[in-house]
Amino acid sequence: MVATIVSDADDYAGEALAALKAKGLRAEADLRNEKINYKVREHSLAKVPVMLVVGKREAEDKTVSVRRLGSQEQQVLSLDAAIEMLAGEAVPPDQRGLQTEAA
Repeated sequence: MVATIVSDADDYAGEALAALKAKGLRAEADLRNEKINYKVREHSLAKVPVMLVVGKREAEDKTVSVRRLGSQEQQVLSLDAAIEMLAGEAVPPDQRGLQTEAA
């Protein structure tokens, strides 16, 4: 889930969403005009495993704040680094050996 803090980050959230989908990851965007705490709580209750939070600063720096289900901690990464990390985690365990051999 890509969630925005301010509406100024909507365009960047769209870019992040497109990049995630281009990498074959299942993703959606939450661009509603709601407080970020509300969005985090709502998506946590829906068991969304990873949220990429973007605000004005993230849009300017081309970064994302990664929040994982069940954790209060956030990790700020470049968009490319976050996508690579998530794509690596999305590979099924029985395919991980095949992925490194093919590369």
